[in-house]
Amino acid sequence: MATTAPPHDATVEREAEAWMEDPYGHFGHHNTRIHSLEREHVEAVQLAAMNRRLEERRGQIQVLQKLADGQGVGTLALLDDMAPLLLPHDIYKSYPVSLLAKGQFGKLNTWLSRLTRHDPLQVDVSDCDSIDSWLVKLRDETPLDVATSSGSTGTCSFFPKSKKDYQVSVMGLRVQLAQKFGEAPRPGDVEDTMHAIVPLYRDGHASTGAFAKYIREVFCKGDDSKLHTAFDFKISSDLMWLAARLRAAAAKGDASKVDVPPALLARREEWERSQAEAPARQMEFINRMVTQLKGERVFAMGTSNMFYAVAKKGLEEGIKASFSPDSVLMGGGGAKGVPLPDDLEEVICGFFGFERMTSGYGMTEMNSFSILCEHDHYHVLPWVTVFQLDLDTGQPLPRKGRQTGRAAFFDMTQDSTWGGLITGDLVTIDWDNTCSCGRTSVALEKKINRVSELQGGDDKISCAATPQAQAEAMDFLTGLGGLKLVPLVLSLSKHTGANPSFDKLRMSGVEYSRIYA
Repeated sequence: MATTAPPHDATVEREAEAWMEDPYGHFGHHNTRIHSLEREHVEAVQLAAMNRRLEERRGQIQVLQKLADGQGVGTLALLDDMAPLLLPHDIYKSYPVSLLAKGQFGKLNTWLSRLTRHDPLQVDVSDCDSIDSWLVKLRDETPLDVATSSGSTGTCSFFPKSKKDYQVSVMGLRVQLAQKFGEAPRPGDVEDTMHAIVPLYRDGHASTGAFAKYIREVFCKGDDSKLHTAFDFKISSDLMWLAARLRAAAAKGDASKVDVPPALLARREEWERSQAEAPARQMEFINRMVTQLKGERVFAMGTSNMFYAVAKKGLEEGIKASFSPDSVLMGGGGAKGVPLPDDLEEVICGFFGFERMTSGYGMTEMNSFSILCEHDHYHVLPWVTVFQLDLDTGQPLPRKGRQTGRAAFFDMTQDSTWGGLITGDLVTIDWDNTCSCGRTSVALEKKINRVSELQGGDDKISCAATPQAQAEAMDFLTGLGGLKLVPLVLSLSKHTGANPSFDKLRMSGVEYSRIYA
């Protein structure tokens, strides 16, 4: 493990600070400049930022401190020295599930406090009687705006994203999507008020509702009349959890055993009705926007399948949108296990009037979205360090040649959390050749697979961290009222002889998002 600090460079240190605090402002919101930096310089700034963040965050985020101290990690001399400090994505749903069923939000605050530099323990949650009320109180009384999701396992993830993190994310969308690479920003690309069409919810803690208020800030410049949503209410995290538990129970063959509070179970019909009505309401909403905002510059954000359904029906009825040509359309949500139609791009572009579709790659646990260029590469922003990990060992693959490995990232802009993340995605990178589009940033090939899909539905993450350090960190994180996971971890290590993974502890499935525009 590296202990010798890299050579100090005051200029690089200052630049690292600027990238961490206000990356888009530092580059004048100029997309071409952002993606035209020399790799050697980018990596020097990334290494300086890693060391600065490690120095700051190890005293602020308790799980990181446990993991770093347990391995004797001091200063990072190389980018790959970060590998033992990367956190598996499923750590953000590692709390005891019984805490939700019993409404023990105080203990959930304790668990959350070990993953963020902000302090949820200052908030009195004794009167909270639902997930929504708990998350609203955290949002009202701290810098946090905790992001939630629920996967096939039926367990909600709670990622301690901050309000600043969301603002950085949405500004990144505006800077990258509203500008053409190779050209300077046009007047108004960043400053002008735009209409925003979001055929989802106006509020919420999951991605379907959380982004709307930040889109209002960044695209609509605070003008509420410019934010158009299909559902002018908040999506309930409690109902999303109920739906997840129902799916999990059905998958186990007994839909009658759903371990949620009775009051929440009584809302089952409400959730099912809202989901059944949603497609028709979204279609009516888009058709109304097509007429109402004719000729206007808009930013439209929704799911690809939803946009496809609306576009296909619209074209069949002889309807086409005619927004301003400099409008931006961004789909999202990935295929969700359902293959996207072969004519997706043709139909959506035909209805909305765009020459080509853009798309992006990102996830809740990062602030940065990578946009697809015309040569089918997702270009990673320079303040995000990409790692490719060996599926068996968790060790970084060489940063040369054409490599395929598990994607991991360090996002230096993270305001609330550590920023180091191991994903469930398999990505391919050609490290030796620059993309033909002219961008010099690291380029991921378009085809990105889920590791679980390639391994028969299971994904056992192997980490570069030592088994003992992993065990101690997880024991500390989940030691809430007597729950101890260390014996299970040690048992797995003993009987398999392998580096134990958090997935083996059934902590899989923090939802990621893959954006298709």
